Amino acid sequence: MNREFCSILASISCVALAAPALAQNYDFQWATIDHPGNAPYQGTMDEWITSGRGRVDHTYRMSKLEVTTAQWMEFVNTFSTQSQDLAYFAEPLYWGATEDHSYGGPGIRWKLLDVPGAAMRPVTGFGWRTAAQYCNWLHNDKRSDLDAIKNGAYDTSTFVRNPDGSFADQSTHNPHAKFWIPTLDEWLKAVHYDPNRYGPDQGGWWRFPNTSDTAPIPGVPGVGDTSAGYAPYGYSDGFDLPLGSYPTTVTPWGLLDASGGASEWLEDWLPPPDSFHFYRLYDGAPAGSPPYTVADEVGLTGAWVAVDPGAHIGLRIASIPGPSTPVVALTSFFALTPRRRR
Repeated sequence: MNREFCSILASISCVALAAPALAQNYDFQWATIDHPGNAPYQGTMDEWITSGRGRVDHTYRMSKLEVTTAQWMEFVNTFSTQSQDLAYFAEPLYWGATEDHSYGGPGIRWKLLDVPGAAMRPVTGFGWRTAAQYCNWLHNDKRSDLDAIKNGAYDTSTFVRNPDGSFADQSTHNPHAKFWIPTLDEWLKAVHYDPNRYGPDQGGWWRFPNTSDTAPIPGVPGVGDTSAGYAPYGYSDGFDLPLGSYPTTVTPWGLLDASGGASEWLEDWLPPPDSFHFYRLYDGAPAGSPPYTVADEVGLTGAWVAVDPGAHIGLRIASIPGPSTPVVALTSFFALTPRRRR
């Protein structure tokens, strides 16, 4: 092995050792949102929350689907089976699971409903703080000890109420977090920004989350474009539909169910003039009740009391880039490096 080759190999090793920690894929489908430094959305005066937002200066990942019943059930069962005190830990209002009466304790164990697509049903009706605990659990490699949900992405020791009624909860995720609740900017970009909107590398914004300026049409899968506004019998009808039931309704980055499924918690507080730190933002129109359909537009979003479960609100996960394989990098290096003839 010649001296020049050893020097190059040592440099590659140093780069690999210096690389930041990478997040696991788990069983999420991920979309990589790149083109950092994109132009923000420029809305009207009525769109005061989203206008000027949506610029993101880093590359990140977003889960293509919202958190599914199967994924949430793994989280819940990890802790609900530890003691009776934790029996109803993180139980949502709507999902595709039910109590497993064959389980004798401690606590409660949940199982999937005996219906097609139960594992893929959206999960709604849990608070922002519970969403933060879920991100902590992912960050901490899905450990089963209670410390795994106390810190990582968010420090839950900050989850207290101030004397004036506002909440002291940590406003943004820890800098070292591997998984977190998407920010408003990250969500807007992943759902409405298209880096090729007007041609190659000519970015711009779409009004609706179906890569279009025309709203998706509510209806049954195969006929309509979204479960948002699809409520033939009642409010929660659309929550019975598995996530991914509208595979042709996608954002420019390939996200599904940005319209329909659940609305999705965001990290941001409701901004000034209401700067009381009482409401957290959410976005995306949920399945069912028609009035929520308008929330699909880029200029509109919603807010909910930070500690209360919003019946229609679920979660999509943001993350740092996933694991890479050094062997692949080295193989590419050797393929691109010309060989010297002896």
